[in-house]
Amino acid sequence: MYKTITIALLLPLLCALGGILSGCNKFLDKNPDSELSIDIDSEERIAELLTGAYPEASYIPFLEPRTDNVAERPNGVHNSLNEAMYFWEDYDQEDLDTPLNYWNACYKGIAQANKALELLKSYPKTERVKALYGEAFLLRAYLHFMLVNLWSEPYGGAASNPGIPYVSKPEKHALVNYDRGTVSEVYDKIEADLKLGITLVNDTYYKQPKFHFNKRAAYAFASRFYLFKGEWAQVVEYANYVLEAKPQPYLRPWWQYARQLTFHHADLHKIYNSPDEPANLLLTTTESRLARLMPTERYGSTGTRLGTVHEVFNKKYHEQLGNVSTQFEGFYTFTNSPSPLSNGRYLAKFDELATTESIGVKPRDIYVTNVLLTADEVLLNRMEAYVMLQEYDRAIDDFVEYMEAKFGYAPTLERALYTSTSATNYDRFSPNYGLSLKQLAMVKLIVDFRRKEFYGEGLRWFDLRRFHIPVKRASNSAYYFPLEKEDPRKVLQIPTEAQRRGLAPNPRDRQQRLR
Repeated sequence: MYKTITIALLLPLLCALGGILSGCNKFLDKNPDSELSIDIDSEERIAELLTGAYPEASYIPFLEPRTDNVAERPNGVHNSLNEAMYFWEDYDQEDLDTPLNYWNACYKGIAQANKALELLKSYPKTERVKALYGEAFLLRAYLHFMLVNLWSEPYGGAASNPGIPYVSKPEKHALVNYDRGTVSEVYDKIEADLKLGITLVNDTYYKQPKFHFNKRAAYAFASRFYLFKGEWAQVVEYANYVLEAKPQPYLRPWWQYARQLTFHHADLHKIYNSPDEPANLLLTTTESRLARLMPTERYGSTGTRLGTVHEVFNKKYHEQLGNVSTQFEGFYTFTNSPSPLSNGRYLAKFDELATTESIGVKPRDIYVTNVLLTADEVLLNRMEAYVMLQEYDRAIDDFVEYMEAKFGYAPTLERALYTSTSATNYDRFSPNYGLSLKQLAMVKLIVDFRRKEFYGEGLRWFDLRRFHIPVKRASNSAYYFPLEKEDPRKVLQIPTEAQRRGLAPNPRDRQQRLR
């Protein structure tokens, strides 16, 4: 049904991206026939191959500006990627932090995971080898999951919605055809890999477990996968493993962060990204300019009375609270952007390690830690699943636990009010499955707290897609028109090179109508 794509697209620039992050690491080279030729003769070197398969690119720089967490910041530094993402334009340039860079990084990681799986076939099935199989399957599942949730429609839409090429074996030839398949088919393949990975992964063999798919990270990923798929009982089952009997010890304590970082908010990243933080389940190091650009870019988080920080953090968290609002901003340790920005305000969640002087218009060799999975997300996932299962008391219990861990106090809202809301909220929340009014009330609450928790990290984009939430900006730019509930710009455009090789582009109907 769908056009095909060659291997020459899926593994572009495999070792030719200017040598970034040591190219494809010392174990991976690209031959003229596109075969992966890897000199690996031990289980340990296969493990190192998998270590290099984690995404070396960050999705945050191109997703966060697309969300409703950002606004225009006068006197901010202009860059073309930031502006294009803010106005939801297609952007196909090759550079750090771009959609194309992330696409390439994911398929590169998939290629390495597939090579590892092929090499492992020749080894006896020891516990160590089984663990390596587990990590490889989980990596392949996660990377395809991110691709399909950026370059395809959300799960549960039209049966014919095209997915992304699912690559499940190393390629021996230069020209190999791939089918996009459908979103549903891609999800089925992800699920098969995910289940295999979870049964095999073993933390025993990791020197730094949180930089690998450890067991709890695998279950956390499963809770996200089944949330997006809408299989609520599965979400609860996998979340229970991560959270155990008492979630609170595994949640990020923002109220304690605020005390610890008094007058030192710019040091947030030192504890936020730490492997010692119990909330962090999976970390990865990416080559990115994120840490240095986020504070000063023209389109970003704003802190004025009408700014995005106030809108997200300082409004009442439930409409049944009447005129009562809660100033959550103080718990989240915001930092003011440097002059000449007057309205910039951001969370310093990201570190930066530079291996060279790293200056110039487009510096390279700059590394930033990204937190890919957390226990906080898992609890929010379970809350939402309980709501969809109509187990409202359990969802409220989780919310109270969440509030106590985050802010040091329990909410005073009567339980009956949690499931009360106006039907007008259907104008904003309309997922591919139905919501009763009670479910709508609590889903809205949970989504708002997910927005707070991962502010500045790009994850808001996935909720804007899942719930078909519209976004309006205060802009007079000729490039701007609002992001509608059903808007083709909520799906990233397939890279131009992929289209040239036969992969069908995603529709841009609305833009075409406006021309």
